[in-house]
Amino acid sequence: MLRTIRPILIVVAMIGGIASPAAGQLAARPAEEWIKLLDSPERVAGLKIDEIVAALHLKPGSVVADLGAGSGLFAAPLSQAVGEKGTVYAVDIDSKLLDHINERVKQQGIGNVQTVLGQFGDPKLPSTNVDLAFIHDVLHHIEDKPGYLKQAVRYLAPSGRIAIVEPDANKGPHPDNPKLQVTKDELDGWMANVGFVRSEEIPLSEAKWYLIYRRK
Repeated sequence: MLRTIRPILIVVAMIGGIASPAAGQLAARPAEEWIKLLDSPERVAGLKIDEIVAALHLKPGSVVADLGAGSGLFAAPLSQAVGEKGTVYAVDIDSKLLDHINERVKQQGIGNVQTVLGQFGDPKLPSTNVDLAFIHDVLHHIEDKPGYLKQAVRYLAPSGRIAIVEPDANKGPHPDNPKLQVTKDELDGWMANVGFVRSEEIPLSEAKWYLIYRRK
């Protein structure tokens, strides 16, 4: 009997490991904790949201995907930048965060933000004509970073770009955890593998870097 049960238990454990959120997201938190952290006045004050959005040079009518939208801090500025004829996809893997974003944009009277429930390895966007994929302070939380970027570029229009803001590996919040770090050289390599090259680097702060990529 024990010989029969043990293999079954091993299989169940393996399945559980595959389905576990820890397999796709590093340093995960419940939605309530993320909202409290992301919306804290101290953090918001230091984000330079207006500068970040201005550097994207978005045109009215553009389609933007905010990958890992979190609490939706960028929803309103991105919405304003693309105008009423544009679209902002706010993507996250936590439906509770998407509920929070929906309530947020409703209160702000914003009608061109659409929430999207993504997956750990795929943003699952409903369109392949995205002009800009925006990844702010999120990439280091993704376990399979190259794999996610490979999936993300599939949704971009031929002239589409990817903008990525990340903490500096040494000056950011995780200096002692390599799994929660991304370097510029690593990112350049991953993007090159999917046919993209760095086109801009925007000065942001000593603790963060801001890169934009276009197709080769």
